[in-house]
Amino acid sequence: MNDVYVMLTMDCEAAKIDVSAHGREISGSGPAEYADSETSIRGYVESARALGYPVTLFVHPEVAVAHAALLQELKGGGTCLGLHLHPYKFAGDRYDRDLGAYSAEDQRSILAEAVDVWGEALGFRPIYFRAGYFSANDSTVSALLALGFEGGSLSNPGRILPDHASVWAGAPAYPHRAHEAFRLIEGDTDFIEVPVAVAYGRPVEQGHAGERGFEWPYIPHTYDHSRVIEDILNRFVEEAPGFGTIVTDTHNDQDYADPNHASSQNLKSIIATIEAVCAARNLVVHGVTLDRMCHLVRAA
Repeated sequence: MNDVYVMLTMDCEAAKIDVSAHGREISGSGPAEYADSETSIRGYVESARALGYPVTLFVHPEVAVAHAALLQELKGGGTCLGLHLHPYKFAGDRYDRDLGAYSAEDQRSILAEAVDVWGEALGFRPIYFRAGYFSANDSTVSALLALGFEGGSLSNPGRILPDHASVWAGAPAYPHRAHEAFRLIEGDTDFIEVPVAVAYGRPVEQGHAGERGFEWPYIPHTYDHSRVIEDILNRFVEEAPGFGTIVTDTHNDQDYADPNHASSQNLKSIIATIEAVCAARNLVVHGVTLDRMCHLVRAA
């Protein structure tokens, strides 16, 4: 292996003015107003572009409506757009749990409703997906396939967070074809799963969301990001995967328009560490979007 792929993502949450008290209690992520959201999204994409990397945005349906012009502009510039969803942040108080707590039939219904809102706002249907909290169960991939989805970043390998129906202990670490019936093994479907990258040498007893698992490059975290990246890249060198992919994440409640904001500094540090470690090990770095990564895995 001499190629390392870097996929910078953002979960674009509904502004809190659009979220019920119940939704805000379960998940406090997201901007106060859509003006803050636009500043964050544009700042993130432009900051990443200045560093030489494209971005993948997972967009909540309300954000697609509020930022339709911005998102279409960014898509025209090479940004990949997918659907993001917390059921209890969507459609008022009709849903009260995370996606992975629902049956296959309920998931298809919830997702179909979100797809309709998202697609009407942006003029095309989403084919990439990530749920809030990485929540999913063994019916999620089949529900997504039934609705025409082609790929996603569903998993956080090693995460144990039952309160949000997000358990990924033992999940594959690298991009792969998803299994239709069991989320923790590779399969032969046309749905390509691209997990976030985790540092298996850096376990946490309780993470920021209350989970057990491993440190990973969630940009606003206060982890030692250099050590996280070094751990991930050491694993790539030892295991020589076909697609060693560093997938980061953040939210649209971070002010990436401010170069001195902590998340802006963390983004620069993460990229600098990736490039320095890869250069020292003769690894070639490629910035990718989710659609490009899915194409590479499917072609292989």
